Amino acid sequence: MIKRSKWGSWMVYSALLLLVGLVLLYWLAPTNAKGDPLVNGLLFYPTPYNPLTWTRPEFLYEDVTLTASDGVKINAWYLPAKKPKAFVLCSHGNAGNLSDWGDMAEEMRSRFGVSVLIYDYRGYGKSEGKPTVPGILKDGRAARDWLCKRESIKPDELVYCGRSLGGAVAVDLAAETGAKGLILESTFTSIPDMAKRTVPFVPRSIIRNRLDSLASIKNYNGPLLHCHGEADSVIPFEQGVELFKACPSERKTFVRMEGHDHNDPLPEYYREQQRRFFDLVAPTDREAADWNGEAMEPTHH
Repeated sequence: MIKRSKWGSWMVYSALLLLVGLVLLYWLAPTNAKGDPLVNGLLFYPTPYNPLTWTRPEFLYEDVTLTASDGVKINAWYLPAKKPKAFVLCSHGNAGNLSDWGDMAEEMRSRFGVSVLIYDYRGYGKSEGKPTVPGILKDGRAARDWLCKRESIKPDELVYCGRSLGGAVAVDLAAETGAKGLILESTFTSIPDMAKRTVPFVPRSIIRNRLDSLASIKNYNGPLLHCHGEADSVIPFEQGVELFKACPSERKTFVRMEGHDHNDPLPEYYREQQRRFFDLVAPTDREAADWNGEAMEPTHH
């Protein structure tokens, strides 16, 4: 029994030393364009283009190729409205590709009369490269710059919309230049906060590509529409509330979706809040009266 106990202790100590050594190697490794290997493995689930599974949508769109600042070619779809109420840059979640997410853009265009550009991050769909945190932020900027050039507008005249991972990209863009509006759907506060939930044994301090939306959103003071499901099993509801509260804007609303999980279809009462939001950012006199420029408290449904 004594020998087994000593052997067991030795194994525990060895495992701890190995873990410490791996952490040190990870921490000392240089950060480059390939990003953070730990984050890359946990965050991205791309579906590359496959002609057998790629679904061509029934709605009309323009197939666009963008070039990021590092030369990577990015695929995007542009869905222009006839008389657009606003121009929306849409960043999707961490899985799938445009053939899965295109309907998100079409629903916005058909329901609200807005023009929408939605794009695939590098490594997703027909886009080149492999996804990294620095890379997807470059992709977002390439999409922003293309849309601004196409429509002869400035970055702060765009509405940025992000679902899940895309919310972090949208916050980053809106905080950098300002925006006509910001829409966040089921978005996390930061990568370290998510890592604490998914890999609690990894020290948060060693994560370098942090996508810290909680810090970035404090630099955004424009209109904000934010929704999150109370039953979200991927990104905790509490993170959504915390992120919403951190935004200093007085023109914001939070839609609490009871019983809603991360990938459930968005409810109709949230779509009504979207309609009101687009009325806010491009109002008529009647529509402006719906908001009055006042702070919108969390909405309970």
